[in-house]
Amino acid sequence: MTHTAHRTRILRGGVASAGVLVLAVALSGCASVSSLLGGAERDAETEEVTQGGSESVFDIKPGDCLADPQSDEVSDIEVVPCGEEHDYELYHEFTTEHTEWPGSNEAFDDEAFDGCGSAFAEFVGLPFEESPSLWFTWFTPTQQSWENGDDRTIQCMVYKSDDDQGSNVVPVTGTLEDSQQ
Repeated sequence: MTHTAHRTRILRGGVASAGVLVLAVALSGCASVSSLLGGAERDAETEEVTQGGSESVFDIKPGDCLADPQSDEVSDIEVVPCGEEHDYELYHEFTTEHTEWPGSNEAFDDEAFDGCGSAFAEFVGLPFEESPSLWFTWFTPTQQSWENGDDRTIQCMVYKSDDDQGSNVVPVTGTLEDSQQ
């Protein structure tokens, strides 16, 4: 079965306050700064999430499994161990080619589609066009995060859907890496 691209996106918004950044720097010697602030806990060696929690979208990493963000503009997201039920998995991130704010969030769509699409086959083990059930979406900077936080990152997330438009997200357990679905 083949399908056409689902060109949805989620905007990454918000900027950490200076106070939180100062606190994070002051506590950086601690084993799990994020867990002190209510975030996910990670294995010290592998950085895999071992206990879920809320994380800033600026702190999530490829390989992280995520709950549905419940909003089109996200600053924090629930991160869970991939062995638990989740909706999305962050599989790739890259820096946008734009050097100035492009004027709208939609200006990132073609670049995100191409960048996330090309990384999809490497991660899943099957080209997007041949996948019967997996889709991808992305986080892009907002004007606020671009101007206030120097945000230039596009983050790609894979998810499973049970319809031919990719609109009904189906929770999964385990990673989708090399799943060839």
